[in-house]
Amino acid sequence: MERTQVEQARGHLDVRGYTARIDIAVAIAALVVFISIEYIFQYQNVLGESDLYRVLIGIMDGAESGRGLNSPMHYDREFGFGYLAAIYHFVDPAILRDPDRLAPLMNEIGLWTLVPGLVCFWMAVRLVHGALAATVALIVFAFSPMIVDLGTSGHQVLPMFAFLSAAAVFLFLPVKGWVAVLAGVAATLALIAGFLSRGEIFLAFPWLVLSRIDTRDFRHFMISGFIRSVPPLASMVLFLMLQKSVVDVRMANSVGQYFFEFYTWATIIPGAVYMATGLGLATTAIGGLALAWLVWSVIRARKYPAELLGPLALVVIPMAFFLPNPMPTRHFLLTLAGVGIVLGIVVSRQREIGRATVYGLVTALVVGNQVLAEVARPALLRANRAHSPYLPLHDAYETTTHANIGWFWQHHAALIARRERWQAFGDMISTSCDPHTIIFSDENPQLFSRLYAAGPPVTADEYWYGRFAVKRAVRNGKDFLILEKMNGWPDDAVAAVLADPALRDYKLVEDPWTMSKYDRTPIPASREATFGCKP
Repeated sequence: MERTQVEQARGHLDVRGYTARIDIAVAIAALVVFISIEYIFQYQNVLGESDLYRVLIGIMDGAESGRGLNSPMHYDREFGFGYLAAIYHFVDPAILRDPDRLAPLMNEIGLWTLVPGLVCFWMAVRLVHGALAATVALIVFAFSPMIVDLGTSGHQVLPMFAFLSAAAVFLFLPVKGWVAVLAGVAATLALIAGFLSRGEIFLAFPWLVLSRIDTRDFRHFMISGFIRSVPPLASMVLFLMLQKSVVDVRMANSVGQYFFEFYTWATIIPGAVYMATGLGLATTAIGGLALAWLVWSVIRARKYPAELLGPLALVVIPMAFFLPNPMPTRHFLLTLAGVGIVLGIVVSRQREIGRATVYGLVTALVVGNQVLAEVARPALLRANRAHSPYLPLHDAYETTTHANIGWFWQHHAALIARRERWQAFGDMISTSCDPHTIIFSDENPQLFSRLYAAGPPVTADEYWYGRFAVKRAVRNGKDFLILEKMNGWPDDAVAAVLADPALRDYKLVEDPWTMSKYDRTPIPASREATFGCKP
């Protein structure tokens, strides 16, 4: 009998080892496919979103003015000053002053930090939930509409995710004693690096604490939770100390102000729609069913599975934080990671389903996200037009800027075409023949960045003109004001400028692709700017 039991145990281990090797092989293959797609579709001379152009402007002004991190033009400096400082330290100053060289570099940073981030994410999930759950979570996460699009550009959330995943690996290692202490120190350092890239990393801290927490009884739960909280809390304290010593933190850029600015009930339903398009409509539907199934399993068994605590926290907490501020969909990156883990857990519990079937279903889920994004595109566009103040653009392939709708490759191509139009428009602006020019646009960061391209030094500043945000540049003795219209709605920006005697010497031009129903006043012929002069 004893011999039989040993042989059965060995056979079980052999099967598990064989299937684990299959899961590892599938994970590697998925990474290769993902890297190939991202490399092919990677943005080159443009960036993926307006916020990245704000980062670009801050870096260029810091390099141009010599103020570095002290430049007032920086975006997200309070929480991303580590990312900015690293660029200032390691990148050639000539690149920092040239948007045509700096933008591709930022895109490269995004891709090549996401790849190790995905590897570490897989390793972290495997340590807690096994190789099958980890591979399913990796595929659901990496091939979601949000990540496939996000990975082609260079947002700071990508290095943040990489450092978070590395910290998770250290914290999930089944080690004790001094090895556990060293792993905790390494995790703390990784979390500080993540904080220095992007502040929203703190939303994932409950995941780090609750995964592998001791649930034998309440006493062990509390003690284990306290110990596991040390690296996240230490990283937060050390980051805040660094923040205070390096940058000037103002209330307007704090987490508290975020709640006052964005939290209204009116944003919840649109936020849920944006989230669903980012996660993938199929992933959202199947993920909801998986969560319902897990809840039913818990009720039926009358026992809460400890392995769900961490992933559910990763789903719920970032989702609650960002639902009122859902644009762009990268805000739900951590929620997507949690949904991927939950789906991996559910699949790994269905032991009667073979590996080929599992990965076939996951592939169908990925494809289903793309199909449903295209099927739902007309209806979502109609809903967007019904509520958006902007006039339709009527591109060859109609899509939205902030929601991932339509086939990925066509959505991506449409966004590149838009960015290239603004790129050309910005280059035209730099050839203004007038000493004073005002440009009306809600894409002012990208247009402003073009004033740095292959030209003389730029002196930059930003301020408020009434309720309108303005970026000002003085270049070759010429004065450029780029006025962002949407902050002042329902006021008409052109009408406000025309009525101001202090601005009578300024010639005007309007971005034709950000026209809204509030733009009621045409620019008189006598005030139209002229272009074509030497920059």
